[in-house]
Amino acid sequence: MRVAAKLIIILALLLIPTIQPAMSIKVLDFYSFQLRGDLPTHIAVESQERVWLSLPSRMEVVLFMPKTGEMIAVSLPGLPSKILYYEGAVVVALTNAKSVAIIDPKTFEVKTFEFEANVVDMYPTKDGIWLTLPDIPQVVLFSPSEMRVLKEFNLNVATGEGVIVESDSGLWVIEKSYRSLLLVDITSGSFKTYEVGNQTYLVAPAKDGGVWAVTVEGYLIRITRDLKLVEKVALPAGTVVAPPLLSTDYDSVVYFCRPRNSVGEVFDGKVEEIRMGLASPWHPTKGPNNTFWFIDITKNAIGVVTISRPPTIRTAWVEKLSDKDFRVFAEVEDREGDLIYVMAIVEQYVNEKLILNSTFGMNLVQGNKYTGDESIGIDGRDS
Repeated sequence: MRVAAKLIIILALLLIPTIQPAMSIKVLDFYSFQLRGDLPTHIAVESQERVWLSLPSRMEVVLFMPKTGEMIAVSLPGLPSKILYYEGAVVVALTNAKSVAIIDPKTFEVKTFEFEANVVDMYPTKDGIWLTLPDIPQVVLFSPSEMRVLKEFNLNVATGEGVIVESDSGLWVIEKSYRSLLLVDITSGSFKTYEVGNQTYLVAPAKDGGVWAVTVEGYLIRITRDLKLVEKVALPAGTVVAPPLLSTDYDSVVYFCRPRNSVGEVFDGKVEEIRMGLASPWHPTKGPNNTFWFIDITKNAIGVVTISRPPTIRTAWVEKLSDKDFRVFAEVEDREGDLIYVMAIVEQYVNEKLILNSTFGMNLVQGNKYTGDESIGIDGRDS
């Protein structure tokens, strides 16, 4: 039976320290680097202890250890631009060299693979890395481990970064004019066209094979795989999104804005944004544990942001098992899945007087359902 009138239930949630109670976005840290005036242009995160930076002014990539400040430089046969950490290797597009470099992060050995044109954009998938070669124009799927091209499609792809993504086996590409999106069948290479109606400059994968796109009018739009516009969200005035636009595993989109020194998340049609003081974010990337890393071009530093929304208590109730024993049930939804544990606080009032205040831990039993048992005398009188 449920104990209704005499037991008032309050559930308190204890989370990992990086989560704020009210805001989902929090700046975790800044790590300064000393590069004698040279500024990195792109970043890739191997782990929280190892970060890779492109340094075209020196024709190098630099392995940077944020916690110690140690740096190791690797020379390259071209100007490094976009960089990825992909399946145990560092992959770098080499501007003006018509090639990519593949670096072993343990031995620092460098291999190169040549193409018919310069590689401008890269997007990682489970099958390989999509590369854009707008000068040809062409899009190719490249395997760093096999050092070969797996697929190639002749497409009028836009010149820029953040213009290609894969979403549930569909390839979305911003067309050369920036006014339309191409949805490419990655088996046949055939494609369908969605006319945006205005220029769009960044894309990110959306759920069910759809795509998010940023328009120059200041909107974030979501297009489904059957080419229907199903969502349109106005970004804060003055927002110019720094490439790339980033999507999460829980159907939200994260953007960084250099002119406004801000980072924001769009989730369920709403925008949540924080300002980062004088920090000027550039070329953000996803890291481990719901973190997002970026180059701060004003501080010569690496910034780290975490995004994690507070959990939601859907239901909570108490069942009396005996005169001394009771059990608490709760359903708690946590979007990011980083909830550590749930505490139950059970209070009993008799004649408006608090006679019981018990706090104890609850156990996850299935999905998002928690239970916790306590053994304390419960007054049987009605309050």
